[in-house]
Amino acid sequence: MISIVIVNWNSGSLLERCVLSLVAHAPGCELVVVDNASSDSSLDFATRLGGVSTIRNRENRGYAAANNQGWNGSRGDPVLFLNPDTEATRGAVNRLEQALKADPSRWAAAGKLVDASGETQIGFNLRAFPTVASVAADMLMLDEIWPANPWTRRYRMADADHDTPREVDQPAAACLMLRRGALERLGGFDEKYQPAWFEDVDLCRRIWSLGGRILFEPGAVFVHQGGSSLRRLTPPEFLQYFHTNQLRYFYKHHGHAQGRRVRRLVILGMYLRSAASLFFPLLPHSTRVSSASTYWQAARHFSLHPEAGR
Repeated sequence: MISIVIVNWNSGSLLERCVLSLVAHAPGCELVVVDNASSDSSLDFATRLGGVSTIRNRENRGYAAANNQGWNGSRGDPVLFLNPDTEATRGAVNRLEQALKADPSRWAAAGKLVDASGETQIGFNLRAFPTVASVAADMLMLDEIWPANPWTRRYRMADADHDTPREVDQPAAACLMLRRGALERLGGFDEKYQPAWFEDVDLCRRIWSLGGRILFEPGAVFVHQGGSSLRRLTPPEFLQYFHTNQLRYFYKHHGHAQGRRVRRLVILGMYLRSAASLFFPLLPHSTRVSSASTYWQAARHFSLHPEAGR
């Protein structure tokens, strides 16, 4: 039996659509919804529907901790982690299970994420492990003036074939299936990544470090809305959470020297965005999420808190 774990935080009707797609296209699976203290009515349908196990947290424990609650409270093998803003298509869940069964060296398998129009979400679905060079291309706004730079294209796997099964570094945990034995050996997600971001990168890095492999199975298609949780955070919250966890990943997997380099890049990048927002308002700023003052405050935060992410 396959267990499917969905972490919910104020996902509204998206959660219901996700669960209904699983009921239709993955019958017989165990469905576990872990709710991180939602204030909306997104869980109400579960009572009406039945057949869905729910874990209700009184506080937002974060994505990693809630996923650990979910798989530890489930019984199936393998375990599929799904975001509530996804919808399974016919046969997608079974295709992932078959991909794992076909080769015992595969610890995890990921599906193909497409938007509502059916376009593959290239740049999000699959990524290489981040490097100091890929962070530099982002933070120094090289992506703005040279979008085709090789560091970003490699990191976002812009030139990769998304229609053929292949081994990958880190598929998005919006849709990621793992063997239960692998989860037990890994200890699940690292709960220090709070409240979200980079816990999936860390998990995939540890899979490869322990000799496991991760397969991308494009035949397993999931429709993914994307950005539902991001819209519920303020820009200062997002900047602090994202870059703190980015630093945590580099300190953990690359050591203090590279961690310090990334911290300096983050600070410089925030100051650059602050200046660009003030003096070059017509630039596209694809990475811009807020005002000049917010970027300035973020730069000051990481300057004054060198322990962030350690």
